[in-house]
Amino acid sequence: MDKKQIITRLKELRREDPSFMDGKIISSVSTEPLDIALEAFRIFSDTNALDTYIFPSIQKIEKDIIKWFGILLNNPQISGYITTGGTEANMAALYAAKKIYPKRKELVVPESAHYSIQRAADLMNLRVRWTTLDENFKADIDSIKSEINKDTLAVIATAGTSSLGIVDPIEEINDLCEDIFFHVDAAFGGFVLPFLGRRKIDFTLVNLDSLTIDPHKMGLAPIPAGSILFKDNSYLGRLRISPPYLPVRTYTLSGTRSGGSIAATWATLMYFDFDGYKKIVEECMENTKFLCNELKNIPHADLVTDPELNIVGIKIPNAEKVAEELQKMNWKIAVNRDMGCIRVAVMPHVTREVISRFIEELGETLKKFCG
Repeated sequence: MDKKQIITRLKELRREDPSFMDGKIISSVSTEPLDIALEAFRIFSDTNALDTYIFPSIQKIEKDIIKWFGILLNNPQISGYITTGGTEANMAALYAAKKIYPKRKELVVPESAHYSIQRAADLMNLRVRWTTLDENFKADIDSIKSEINKDTLAVIATAGTSSLGIVDPIEEINDLCEDIFFHVDAAFGGFVLPFLGRRKIDFTLVNLDSLTIDPHKMGLAPIPAGSILFKDNSYLGRLRISPPYLPVRTYTLSGTRSGGSIAATWATLMYFDFDGYKKIVEECMENTKFLCNELKNIPHADLVTDPELNIVGIKIPNAEKVAEELQKMNWKIAVNRDMGCIRVAVMPHVTREVISRFIEELGETLKKFCG
């Protein structure tokens, strides 16, 4: 195939997918990336962040990113790196925990945690002690207390669960982890909570060892861009190795890493900076309130719980059938079968106009199925 045929074919295939700009993708926790970020990716697309001997520039850019997070999270001593996403970041955190407490084999994990925690446990031959949730779908403190023992390697909390965007009681869990590795999966909430000023989610929590935050979610960077952030450089020091065929030392879970992803993340952070993200988060939260208020006018629709972040669970009868009908109207939504609800992520591309259109078509669909 020549270049024109290849590009034509790729465009044809891409047209089979929805576009963020039409607004109807309302279940995704990612959004349309900036042009400047895509250009940054292109400029550094041939660089390998593993090989800092050949590509020292990408190391400088990554250090800038970690420094930016240090300001956001009130700790200039933090260390970390850009990962492919939250799954890799969570695995990296638990890998570091094993280096600190090599004889311990158990994780204490609320049942709302991301599936990557179970994946990590399987890979590292760790046992998971699942804990229950309270009536608000948060990790239950008493349940966590009852599962902690001398073999506890780590306790996991979540700031923005995948299904409902719930924030666990992180400060209370922090108090239980004086001699236990404490990791917070803030893949989604890490770019929301610090800009709302309502909940503490930073390294002023004295027992917090690591955080997962995904720039490719509410950080609005292109995929792939997660991050693992540690309290200080000692954690990475335990992971550092020296491959005999490279003149560098490395500490990352993956080997080859795209310099393009790191450059694109840097460009996005520099473009928005703290004030820009604050404005974006506030607008998303205002639109989330708008959605919740509009839902009150629809018979048979209700909130699963009041949202803390810009993720909304909408409880409806016949959720899967209703979702199928909405999908015929090109709405891209996710169904939580366990809760009988649909999930809406109010990302920047989900405007008030989009929400109003969704509310109207949801109401019509519910009339059809519920009378």
